[in-house]
Amino acid sequence: MPTIIGKIACQFRGATINLTPVLRTDGKWSAFVHIAFPDRTTHDFGDFKAGNTKMEALQNAVTGAEGYIAHRMG
Repeated sequence: MPTIIGKIACQFRGATINLTPVLRTDGKWSAFVHIAFPDRTTHDFGDFKAGNTKMEALQNAVTGAEGYIAHRMG
C-alpha cells in the first residue's frame, strides 16, 4: 500500500495547487494534485511521472499542474 507523506501547497496564476507526495510500493515517488481555481472550481489528478526522489516527483507534479492551469486560464 502506498504511503502518503506530508502535503505541500503553492500558488500559480491565482490558483492554489495542493500536492500530496506518495511513496509507491515499488520505492518510487509520485504525487497527487488538487487545484483550487479563483472561481471556486476544483480539479484533481495524479500519479504523474514517478521520480526516484520526493523532490523529483513533486517537480513533475508541479510542472503538470502549471501546464494545466495555463491551458485552462489562457
